[in-house]
Amino acid sequence: MLPLALKLAFRARESKSYYPGRELGRRIPMRMSPECVPCIYRVRTNEILASNLTDDEKIKALKEFTLHYSQVIESSSTVITAWKALRRVKEILNEDDPYREFKERSQRSAIRLARSLAEKAEELVGYERFRYLLGLSVAANLIDPGSPHGTDPEAFSEKAARMVFGRDETDRLYLLLLRCTKVTYLLDNCGEAVFDALVMRELRRMGLKLKIIARGAPCQNDVTYGEALKLGLHEYGEVVSTGTDFVGIVPGYVSGEAIQALEWADVVISKGMANFESFLYAPPKSSVFVLLVAKCQPIARAAGVRVGEAAAFFLRGPPSMQHSL
Repeated sequence: MLPLALKLAFRARESKSYYPGRELGRRIPMRMSPECVPCIYRVRTNEILASNLTDDEKIKALKEFTLHYSQVIESSSTVITAWKALRRVKEILNEDDPYREFKERSQRSAIRLARSLAEKAEELVGYERFRYLLGLSVAANLIDPGSPHGTDPEAFSEKAARMVFGRDETDRLYLLLLRCTKVTYLLDNCGEAVFDALVMRELRRMGLKLKIIARGAPCQNDVTYGEALKLGLHEYGEVVSTGTDFVGIVPGYVSGEAIQALEWADVVISKGMANFESFLYAPPKSSVFVLLVAKCQPIARAAGVRVGEAAAFFLRGPPSMQHSL
């Protein structure tokens, strides 16, 4: 049985036809905002500055990248611009995975944190446990060196304790999952994936079948297919590779298997800003539930929250479930 408060909250929204996520997907395409241009440039140039190049080599690399960046800026898409810029940095540095060391450190820190936090989850039941684990997973989205509101793994606990949800539709997600059989889980960053594993374990407890999508090649600090297997995520479901280092999921830029995994699912759980941006650019047919922390103003506007707030909401509203209550 569902808690009475959860039922009443859902019915109040249902009676008002409250589907902000559904309207969001139609009305706010994620086009490039002016502030995205220097933001992407800052992230990519910081990758050059953090490299092992000499000072003279860094200046040469920055000049080369700057000339390239001015030619790849696309007003139609943040994710395509960011991806083209990332690929050029990797070529200039002759480094396929500039974030390798950070990812290893974030995973080690996340594993230590997850062990103690998972014990607390076992004291909860039903929706309360599901919501707690999902909250940890969203908070772990803060482990991101490429954003002004990101944090190092060591500072995660402090920031997570202060995290505020500007939008929280996890009750809707829980109710939908009780009626579903298939979920596709779209991963984001490496340290975050450790906490995603706790959510996946809970989804399996609920009797759900899972497909888990990871990047096919290194893309900033996102977890790759190989890293997902090393983490043991295949224990919860089939791990699917995007086949490329593209920063989101857009047909033509990722593998057919990844697109099929989206179409297979009753609901897609999507982590992070880049996946959200790519779905606004090319919305899938499946119902998508977005989990992110808004680390910049354009994302905050699109998600309907303030900068620094977390958001958990449907990109498109789920089918009406009034009769199932």
